[in-house]
Amino acid sequence: MEFPETGKRCSMKDCKLLDFLPFECEHCQATFCKEHFNIESHECLKTENSKSTAEQSVSFLCSKESCKASSPVEMLCVKCKKHFCVTHRHHGCLELGETERTQKLKKWQIPKKQFAEAKAIVDQQIADSLKKSKNTTLANKVQLMRVKCSAIGPKNVPTSERSYFLVHLPLTVKNKHIGTSKGTFVNMHWTFGKCIDSIADTLKVPNNNNTTTTNKLKLFRHSTGDLICSKMDTPLTKLFEDSAVFDGERVILEYSDNVPDDIIDPSLYT
Repeated sequence: MEFPETGKRCSMKDCKLLDFLPFECEHCQATFCKEHFNIESHECLKTENSKSTAEQSVSFLCSKESCKASSPVEMLCVKCKKHFCVTHRHHGCLELGETERTQKLKKWQIPKKQFAEAKAIVDQQIADSLKKSKNTTLANKVQLMRVKCSAIGPKNVPTSERSYFLVHLPLTVKNKHIGTSKGTFVNMHWTFGKCIDSIADTLKVPNNNNTTTTNKLKLFRHSTGDLICSKMDTPLTKLFEDSAVFDGERVILEYSDNVPDDIIDPSLYT
């Protein structure tokens, strides 16, 4: 043999091929031919051991004493900062003591009690409002029935279009046939100004509203003395829709130039 020292034989037991350009495995440092130099081809044991060691190094053992479960992912408790497996993630670390539980319960009961008290007050207010509304509605119906019985007004107003008012006359006007107040009716489709003119004409009250003279006739609420409406071109139906006045309401017909308009003492009109 001319070159006895040239080349090396493959370390693979079933190969032993003499290779003049051998390859050395970087893991096990053995020599292999080009067919077996790959770690999978010669089943490199060094690689498997390193993999096993790496796998063992990233395993996290459950902190529960009786548990041997491990996990490649670390799951730390937010309170004790220890790793626990999925089974023991609820290990009692976050459970409150009796004192803490009592304090928290009391803390949550305070707003709950406040809400209950506030709700009770609101419920009572709603109940009172509904009761008052029912009583007011019933009183208004009774008032309307009484006014209708003796109301007077233009005969050409159809019954289906009549709106009624119990009108108190101005303090300066005396009418022995009517007295101090009288039920009247007007057409609900008239303007507010025309309604005042019609009521004044029906009750024989001097009316200068269509002239430039001051001290004009206006309608006020008997309950408060407030002016019902300052715009004479407002339709009466609009005032009913806005609840500014109701059918059968007790009102005061009076002369006024006051700004703002009001009657200081409505009790004078009886």
